[in-house]
Amino acid sequence: MPFVAGALVTVAFLGYTVVDTEGAAAAIDAAFVQLGRGLAWLYVGTVLALVGIAAYLLVGRYGRVRLGEGDPEYGTASYVAMFFSAGLSAGIVFFGPVEALLHYQTVPPLFAGAVAAESSAAAVPAVAYTVFHYGISAWGGYLAIGLPVAYFAYRHDAPFRVSTALYPVLGPDGLDGIVARTVDTLAVVATIGGIATGLGFIATQLLTGVTYRTGISFGDAETVAVIVGITALFTLSLVAGVGRGIRRLSVFNVGLMTLLLSVALLAGPTTAVLNVGVAALGTYAANFFEMSLFTGSGVEGGPGWTAAWTVFYWSWWIAWAPFVGLFLARISRGRTIRSVVGTAFGTMTAVSALWFTIVGGTSIQLQNAGVVDILGAVGEFGDGVSGYVLFGAFPGGELWQPLFLVLVTTFFITSADSSTLAVGMLTAKGTREPSGANRVFWGVLQGAIASVLVVVGGATALRSSVIVTGAPFAVVCLVAMGGFVRWLSQADAPAPTRDSVVTGDAGGAETRRAAPPAEDD
Repeated sequence: MPFVAGALVTVAFLGYTVVDTEGAAAAIDAAFVQLGRGLAWLYVGTVLALVGIAAYLLVGRYGRVRLGEGDPEYGTASYVAMFFSAGLSAGIVFFGPVEALLHYQTVPPLFAGAVAAESSAAAVPAVAYTVFHYGISAWGGYLAIGLPVAYFAYRHDAPFRVSTALYPVLGPDGLDGIVARTVDTLAVVATIGGIATGLGFIATQLLTGVTYRTGISFGDAETVAVIVGITALFTLSLVAGVGRGIRRLSVFNVGLMTLLLSVALLAGPTTAVLNVGVAALGTYAANFFEMSLFTGSGVEGGPGWTAAWTVFYWSWWIAWAPFVGLFLARISRGRTIRSVVGTAFGTMTAVSALWFTIVGGTSIQLQNAGVVDILGAVGEFGDGVSGYVLFGAFPGGELWQPLFLVLVTTFFITSADSSTLAVGMLTAKGTREPSGANRVFWGVLQGAIASVLVVVGGATALRSSVIVTGAPFAVVCLVAMGGFVRWLSQADAPAPTRDSVVTGDAGGAETRRAAPPAEDD
């Protein structure tokens, strides 16, 4: 059911867009305006609740519960790299050099009364908001799916499907029922929308980089052909598997990002960037709850800004929850709940904060000092050009600029490959190793959706797609996380299953029953 339904929805959308391009564009614009503002309460409330529950699991007695037996499958470095590449890759590379700069140009409404646009003082709230959008809140939805799926798949031998996250609600027999199948179908639709958005942004940045460096422009037909072709080629070349494909590229991505981060820090206005960065982290911490619950109501321009930024990001993270959650579950066997949540809230947030404070902060400082006109280039080429302009402005820019293009390309690869792995698991009855044909099929369709969204409406269409597809999963994430905590609280007397299990007692220690059969990953 999920495979057929997901394929039909995808093909139907593509057909509608081809037949009535203007109508599709109008519908996308209307969805962005109506749902982006109307559902702000749902998204901001859901994400804050998920963060609170995950924080409780991190510091509470259930943190020591292990997600499956045995040692972790991947070493710490590889695990962190894959964790990062799956969860943040598309956004952090695309928005890293430009988001803070756009907030510097137009101060977020929450801080607009305190600082003037394009002033030195505007840099602090600008960087603070980028850290907020990619901080601990980004991981709430991922953990809401990833933790229960890993727990019940590895300890209760449940299928590797999103509906497994609802195991405490549906029970082992209910995982084959109509509710579970509906959830899995919605997961496919949400995932395709979320992934297409990520691929669309990265593809836009890739094509913009080629245009900026070579002068070669891409029309609609060329854009579709290039994005679909690259996605299919990368997916086909990487069906070798997680261990040999995504892991190596993820480690490479982190290494190259570290190099470019060092260049921005050392070649840029280091002292000014660090001072703004520390102040921005303080602003983020001091205003976290106010930022988390800001819907824009009662503030001039607030609802529109919130829809374009915070609601967009929260809907994107939630739409990605089936994809990233399944992927995190796939690589987290043998780790504790505290280890997984700590990696998300600690390591991932620290990496994001470093990237955005240094890269985004440097963009602001260079723009403010008149060293380079990044905003001018953005106005001409679009947001995706910012990174090329920034790294081209440093000494040795003729080297750093192509390396940034390489980084964009490799992140596109890891996004395409890990996403097709996740959709493959969703549509292949919960198997952890979907066939190569399955992954190539979804890779081509995802590339087609991404290219059509880019052609039809650009950034607005990409934002709208996740606001629409992510809404149902906000509810699913809340139910999954709430049910998981309730299950853990009753784990000393778990519901009977057909398979023997290992459960965590009320103190977080393990109570061993007959171990489930060993599984090959």
